[in-house]
Amino acid sequence: MEQLSELSQNEMKKIARAFVRRSMRIGKKRGGRHDAARILYNRTDPSCEEFAHNVEEECWKVGAHTLLLGYSSKRQKLKYVLAPESSLREMSPFAEAIARRADVSIFIGEEDEPNWAGGLTAKIKLTAPVRERLHEITDRRRTRWAYFGWPIPGTARAYGCPVDKFRQIFFDSIRKTFAGELLKLCKFYHDALEGKDRVQIVADDGTNLSFRIKGRPVLVDDGIISNDDLARGDVGVNIPAGEVFIAPLETSADGEILFERVAIPGFGKLEGLKLKFRRGKVVGYEAEHGKENFTKFLAANTGEKDRIGELGIGTNPGAAYTGGSIIIDEKIFGTAHIAIGNNRGAYHGKNRASSHLDLIKDMRRGQVFADGKLIMDGGKPAFR
Repeated sequence: MEQLSELSQNEMKKIARAFVRRSMRIGKKRGGRHDAARILYNRTDPSCEEFAHNVEEECWKVGAHTLLLGYSSKRQKLKYVLAPESSLREMSPFAEAIARRADVSIFIGEEDEPNWAGGLTAKIKLTAPVRERLHEITDRRRTRWAYFGWPIPGTARAYGCPVDKFRQIFFDSIRKTFAGELLKLCKFYHDALEGKDRVQIVADDGTNLSFRIKGRPVLVDDGIISNDDLARGDVGVNIPAGEVFIAPLETSADGEILFERVAIPGFGKLEGLKLKFRRGKVVGYEAEHGKENFTKFLAANTGEKDRIGELGIGTNPGAAYTGGSIIIDEKIFGTAHIAIGNNRGAYHGKNRASSHLDLIKDMRRGQVFADGKLIMDGGKPAFR
C-alpha cells in the first residue's frame, strides 16, 4: 500500500495526543498545579499551524495552561535589523517571564529561511549573554523542552530538496517515531554499547576510526522523556526521534573517517569530507568538493570546535537524506554520525565550544564494533 505523504487530520490528532501525554508527560506537577506550556510554531505553513493547534488542544485536555505563539525567520531577521543595539543587549521581560514560569517549552517547525542570520553575526552576538542567562534559568528549573520538526516549504527549497519529497520524508519519520520498530532498534544499540569501552568504525572507503566511551551514559532519543531521563536531568526530546548516542572520551579518538555528504548550516555543503583524528582532535581534513566551507566553519567558531563530541546511530526507518535538515538526517536508519564540538549538557561530555557539528556517515558498506564485538554490519543491527 502506498504511503500517504501528508498527515491526515486523524493522524495529527493521534500524534498530538501521544506527544503531549507520552513524550512530554504534560499534566499536573507535583503539588497539584497543572503544567504551563509555551508552544512556538512556524506560522508560514498552514499544516504546521494546524498541528500546533492540535497540540494546544491536547494540553487543554490534561488541564495545562498554554501560551501559543507564531514565529517566522523573516520576522526574526527583521527584529535584528530594526532593533537598536541597546535593546538587543537587554533581557526581554516577556522572555524572562516565560523562562521563569513555563514548565514546558515546545517549538514546532523549522527555520523557513535557514540562512536568515547571514550578515547579522555582530548583532546576534550582542544577544549571546542574554540567551545564556535564559538557558541558565530553564536549566535550573529543569524545564521540559521539545523540538518538533515540521517540513516548512522554505526550508526544503533552501536545502535543494523538492518540497513534496521533503514533506514525505518528514511525515514518514514522524510516523515511525511513534511506532514500535523504532523502540526495538533503540534498545538493541543501547544494550550493545552499554558498559563497553572501545568503539571502532570501519568501512571500505578507508574509514578506520576508534575511540573510547567507558563511563559515559548511553543515551536514547526515542521521543519519550522517561523516568530515567528525568533522573539524569535529560528533559528534552527531538521529534522525529530515532537515535542512540554517547559522548566519547574527548582525547581518545584516533584514525580517519570519510563522510559522503555534509551540510553545514550557514556555510554550505561538502562532498567526500575526510577527517583525520589524533588524540580526539581533528589534525587534518580533505574534501572532494567544498573544502573551503569547512575551513570557514572552523574559523567562525571557538573552543573545542574540532574535537570529537558525539557518536550517534540512526534508528528511524522512515528517515532519508534531506540535504541539510539535521533533525532528520542524523536519524536515518543505516547511518552513524560523529559530531565535533560542544558536548556538554545533555551529552554529558566535557567539550566547551560555540558549535556542535553532526557529520553523517552511510554505513551500508561499513561496520561498527564495541569491544571487538560486531554490533552493526552493512548498516543493520548485528543480532548474532
